[in-house]
Amino acid sequence: MKTVKRLSAAILVIVMLLTSVGCYMISGQKMRNVKGIYKLTHYTYTPKYERKEGYTPRSYNYIEDEEYRYEDYLIITGTGMGYYVHKEANAPAYVKEVTLSYEYSTDDSSKVEYVVFNDAISVNENSGFHRMGITKNGLNYTKSAIDYTELFTKRPMRSEAMSVRWEKVSNKTDLEYVENLLGELKKYDYTAFGVRGIYQRNAPWDIETGVVQENPYRYFYYVIDTADNMPRATAYYAYNETPTEQIVSEVEIKRLSEDWSQISVDGVIWNLEQPRGSIYYNETDGQRCTISRASSDISDVSLQYLINIWLPTE
Repeated sequence: MKTVKRLSAAILVIVMLLTSVGCYMISGQKMRNVKGIYKLTHYTYTPKYERKEGYTPRSYNYIEDEEYRYEDYLIITGTGMGYYVHKEANAPAYVKEVTLSYEYSTDDSSKVEYVVFNDAISVNENSGFHRMGITKNGLNYTKSAIDYTELFTKRPMRSEAMSVRWEKVSNKTDLEYVENLLGELKKYDYTAFGVRGIYQRNAPWDIETGVVQENPYRYFYYVIDTADNMPRATAYYAYNETPTEQIVSEVEIKRLSEDWSQISVDGVIWNLEQPRGSIYYNETDGQRCTISRASSDISDVSLQYLINIWLPTE
C-alpha cells in the first residue's frame, strides 16, 4: 500500500511539473538593448479541460476578441521599477508602476535572458505571464497543453495553454511615447494599485461578545479607484426590503497615510488589518465593521457580477 501511495504521489508531481513548465525563445541581450517600450502583440489562453468527443474549449485571444481588445505596453527601464500600460475595450487606459528584475546568462553575465515584472497584486510571481524570455527586440513565453489522465477520477484531461509575445516599439523609457498614442493616462503608483478594487461592506459585530449585528443591506459595495491625484469612490447598495432598487452614491475618499494603510471613505476612517492585506476595519461604539476587497477589477462587468449574486432569482 505504501508503495502504491508513493507511486501515486510521484506521478502527481510529474503531472504538475509537466503542466506548469513554459517554453521560451532566448537570445540574451545587453541591458542597453533590453531597455525600452514593448507592445503586447499576441496573447492567447486556453484553460485546462476534460477531453470529450465533439467538445471544443473556449480559447481566449485578448488582442483580437471584441470584449477584450487589449493594447498593453511594458516599459523596461533597466532599474528595479518600470511601467505597465493597459487599455482594453470600453475602458480608459491606465498605467501602473511595476517592479522589474532581470536574470542574466550563466555563460555571459553581461547579457539579460529573462525579465520578471509584478504589480502590487501579483507581487512575487516568477512564472507564466510575469516572466518573459528576451530576444532581439522582443519578449516571449509559451506554455503548451499536455494530455494526461487524472489519477483518481481517470478523466482524460488537457492542461492549460498560453502564448505571449511582445515587440519592442521604442527605445524610450518614459511614458511620452504611449501617451502620444493613447492620450492622457490614469496613473497608479505601486502601492495605490494594490488598494484599487471593489470592496464589500460587511455586517458589523459586537467587539465584546462577537455577536454579528443585523445588516439592513442586501448588498453594499464600494468601488474604490486610487488613481494619482484623483481618487474616487462610489457606493452601490440595496436594502433587504427592496433588493432590486439599487442606490448609487458618489462618496468622498481620502488617503490618510502614504501607504494607504488608513483611508477615509464617506467620512468613516478605515484601517488596514495587515500589511498588503485586502481588509479594512473600523471600530466605533463597541462595534467592529470591515470592508473587504471582493475584486481588484473595478469594471462595470465585475461589479454587476458581484451584485447579481445577491439579487432574487425570481
